[in-house]
Amino acid sequence: MYRIGICDDDKILCSLLEEQLQQLSADLSVKFEIEVWYSGESLERDLKKGAGLDLLFLDIELLQKNGIEIGAFIRDEMGDTDTHIAYISAKQSYAMELFKMQPLEFLVKPISAARLKEVVERSMKRNQCAKGCFAYQKGSQVFRIPVKEIIYFMSMDKKVLMIKKDGQEEFYGKLKKVLEQLPAGFLMIHQSYVIHQEYVSEYSYESIKMMNGDVLSVSKPYRKEVRAKIKQYLKEKMYHVC
Repeated sequence: MYRIGICDDDKILCSLLEEQLQQLSADLSVKFEIEVWYSGESLERDLKKGAGLDLLFLDIELLQKNGIEIGAFIRDEMGDTDTHIAYISAKQSYAMELFKMQPLEFLVKPISAARLKEVVERSMKRNQCAKGCFAYQKGSQVFRIPVKEIIYFMSMDKKVLMIKKDGQEEFYGKLKKVLEQLPAGFLMIHQSYVIHQEYVSEYSYESIKMMNGDVLSVSKPYRKEVRAKIKQYLKEKMYHVC
């Protein structure tokens, strides 16, 4: 499922874009969930309620709050650096104003099917690459690290300690929220630990030894599930099952 939004006050253009995206969904054999907004205000309201998007086609010349203001809301107020924004305009003079919003693309109307396909495919490719990284925030800065570099996470009060192959980092957060961002292969073994199964060197019913030598306790509520998942993970790895 790829979540795509369209925000433009031109209803004809929205309808055309939606039709093109539905056709593209069939061509690429990828299911798109498409949602349309005709004003920046309605989009902003739904984003505040938790609407999440992978890619947003956003008109710059909206009637009240324009696309640049909405982009600033997404990036600054929402703290969302993951949604790809493809700006739409009848003009070509916005380059410097758009720079801060880190747009994926700038599309000039009318939008051809070929250009639309190019943007969607680039968004999907970037999204797939991003899944190989873990993002965390320290102060106002967002950092990305390849998940292959992470051995395990440990919670410490309101902070999370990330143990890497080459050191460690700490940041404010909750371990369960961290786990939600991670791909398959990461496993919670205790309220205080999330491990990367790739780096398990030994495991027993009560503890797990990681390849860096750290021995971590497996808490009672997790023991049965952890044992089953690690066995399955090792079996799949042995037979190269993706």
